[in-house]
Amino acid sequence: MSTTNLNKKHRLFALDLARLMAMLMMMQGHTIDALVQPQLMHLEEFPWNVWQFMRGLTAPIFLIVSGTVHVFAMKRNEFGAMSEETRKRRMNWAWIILLCGYMLVFPANRLIDLPFVQPDALAMFFQVNILQLTACTLMAIVWLSTHTYSVRSLGIRSGIIALSIFALAPIVHSIHWFDFLPEFIASFLSAERGSLFPLFPTSGFMFLGVAFGSFLYLLTEEQRSIFMRKYIILLGFILFIVGVGIYQSTYTIALIMEYLNPGSMILRTGIIIMFIGLCFYLGKFLRPFEDRLVFFSSKSLHIYILHLLLLYGTPWFPSIGRIFNHEASLEVGALTALLIVIITPGLLLLDQYLRSTLFYAHATIKYTLLAMLAYALIV
Repeated sequence: MSTTNLNKKHRLFALDLARLMAMLMMMQGHTIDALVQPQLMHLEEFPWNVWQFMRGLTAPIFLIVSGTVHVFAMKRNEFGAMSEETRKRRMNWAWIILLCGYMLVFPANRLIDLPFVQPDALAMFFQVNILQLTACTLMAIVWLSTHTYSVRSLGIRSGIIALSIFALAPIVHSIHWFDFLPEFIASFLSAERGSLFPLFPTSGFMFLGVAFGSFLYLLTEEQRSIFMRKYIILLGFILFIVGVGIYQSTYTIALIMEYLNPGSMILRTGIIIMFIGLCFYLGKFLRPFEDRLVFFSSKSLHIYILHLLLLYGTPWFPSIGRIFNHEASLEVGALTALLIVIITPGLLLLDQYLRSTLFYAHATIKYTLLAMLAYALIV
């Protein structure tokens, strides 16, 4: 969701900067992982283990920042709940994200070919990725926002939900959901068939972001500034220590794997809060570029989809990530990652330029893309 509409008085540049840096880490991570020969990446050894761990933080950073921004961008009605206008806009956005998530992995060339799709292809189609996860979690947060009547109440409930999701994740993943639920639904609850971002525990990060955003929103500007300068890194460090303690105390329980360990989620949250604190200080040096960086940060969904199209192509035509899958050297992989990082925002700047100079550019681009998609699905 966008931070461009936030009032400059309230917007925290650190959030935009954190999300943008997460997008950069994501683009280079996806590119290197797709292209470089696996034997060249020793993921259990330094520095590759650090690289792998940082890759695992990109989605939580994005989710926490998105949840935080949700609170600042939310307009409330006279009763204190989310306004109907905001609710409709957020729900429409969530449906668009969900549709994009599934269209990027559409399993057939045409709609009429769907009945003949092989089970393995359907299983890949139903796998839950970050877009599906974000869309469904956003829908839940919108529902919660329309049924709470103060920012404080929204924050408290979101925090409780987040911690509950983290705590219940090991139990949820111990159940074989595919035995009694449709695959479309079971994929949101289980990683058995390849879902990378099931609701438990990943959605907890966005709810935690809403709780964090509510806390920041309730502070005065002066209090918020003091918190960001003096206490946010300390808060992150405390959460990290608490997370390590929970992780160590539950590590021996066979039920709790590392990915599902609640302590792992808390310590990751601590690292992310500290990272946002570092971005606050970094942002002081980047103030001259704030407007441009905020623009790129607000286009996080566009960046995600564009870089996937550049790297993997579409279900109808492949790109380098599928053509040269795991065939490149480290040098070629790094160079390609740099090109993806440069070209992706470059396309956004081109789109912005066309929209500002050509009156019908926005509608032309949108309807041309829709026509191309319709043609691919039907013809």
